[in-house]
Amino acid sequence: MRDLIRQYLLYTRSQRWAVLLLVALILVVLGGTRAYHYYIHHQPVAADSALQREVAEAMIAPTEKMADTDEAAAPDEEVADISKNEKGLFYFDPNTIGIADWLRLGLSEKQANGIERYKAKGGTFRAAADLNRLYSLTDSDKARLIPYVRITAAGVQQREATTRQHQTPIEINTADSAAWESLWGIGPVLSVRIIRYREALGGFYSVDQVAEVRGISDTVYAAIRPRLTVNVTLIHKLSLNTSDYETLRRHPYIHARIAKGITGYRERQGDFQRIEQLKELNTVTPEMYDRLVPYLGL
Repeated sequence: MRDLIRQYLLYTRSQRWAVLLLVALILVVLGGTRAYHYYIHHQPVAADSALQREVAEAMIAPTEKMADTDEAAAPDEEVADISKNEKGLFYFDPNTIGIADWLRLGLSEKQANGIERYKAKGGTFRAAADLNRLYSLTDSDKARLIPYVRITAAGVQQREATTRQHQTPIEINTADSAAWESLWGIGPVLSVRIIRYREALGGFYSVDQVAEVRGISDTVYAAIRPRLTVNVTLIHKLSLNTSDYETLRRHPYIHARIAKGITGYRERQGDFQRIEQLKELNTVTPEMYDRLVPYLGL
């Protein structure tokens, strides 16, 4: 230490001032750097500056997203439960839903039609376990659907009322559009087709003729057949001796060759004396004859 002091004292006056100046510059640089950083970090930003708005938005956006997420994640308890379950499942009353909803629940069209046929025959669900009576459902279907069944008193009452209505027989030669539409699977389009077909025939002599209407599937017909009745005395008959060619040809069961055969027979042989004489026409097969007889008179 003494040597250092001694060496310092040995510097000339100009050298000592140079050393002091160098030390002062070092201190100024160090102090200025600290002051600069302090000033930048504490400098206030104008309230309406774009920088402040961007910073504010960046700070607020995550908060808003979290709030939206929390709000979306806190629906009614029932909806929250559904969101955790298999896709397509929802709470339902089997007494009130239709084919479209059964399909949404993951069943096939065949299964849905089978359930609706069961309901059309008077089947009513009074407990979730009643789904076990449906042979069209597999065990896995039942296990998947039963937890979502919610039977309501209103649903049971609606099904019972519908069953009573569906047990009322329909006379197919007098039923109007409303009566037809009360049948399962029959809407406005099919009801109009049935009535038009009935008018073209002159009436039905068998309930099975309803199945001939375009658009009525075997499934629909099987479901509605138990409710159909027929009064054959209401059939309007065609006269073999007075009906002209055009009138005969318009009948659904009489094609052009048969109509021409009937009018030609009259021209050659005179009036028909018996309906059985129709069998003499080459164009009339035994099957055709059986279909035509209920609609023909003399």
